[in-house]
Amino acid sequence: GGIALHRITDGNYDEVARTWAGFPDSDYMLSELDGSYRPAWDDDGRQTKFGFTTTLNGVLAGGSLLGVGSWEDERGYTGADTFEHMRGRGVAPGSKPHLLYLAFALLRLNRDETGCVVSNASSKRSIEKTPGFVLEGVLREHERNAEGVLEDAYRYAILRRDWERLYDASDIEMLP
Repeated sequence: GGIALHRITDGNYDEVARTWAGFPDSDYMLSELDGSYRPAWDDDGRQTKFGFTTTLNGVLAGGSLLGVGSWEDERGYTGADTFEHMRGRGVAPGSKPHLLYLAFALLRLNRDETGCVVSNASSKRSIEKTPGFVLEGVLREHERNAEGVLEDAYRYAILRRDWERLYDASDIEMLP
């Protein structure tokens, strides 16, 4: 569907930040880039955060991420941020098959979680468009919304066995 994910590394981070600048919502997106998309490792040297610049038909659309919450429990999480001018084009749900391939086929995780605050209807729709995610519950006063108020959050998850049933790994192309 024209979605491509380009891995963010320590070596290209500054260049990625430059490409994310200059848009009306760049301040927010650059804050997310720094807080959510920068590579991270645990004390054992295992990478725990994989960030990607997401493009749609070669045009910068936002970012996608996969984090590993627990290597021992084989549990990860995904997220996405889309620039305002690219919203409504299926960028976030279109990036999920790529992230799930990384989570389940390459990293051999068993579970991937995602979520959003209850007031974020567009994120909820995006998650629900992604085959396999199951609403597991509502976390009360779980995180602060854009206004800084604690808000309930929806939590969804997909298991590797569901991914294997619903997705074709050959649909994902890995480039060097």
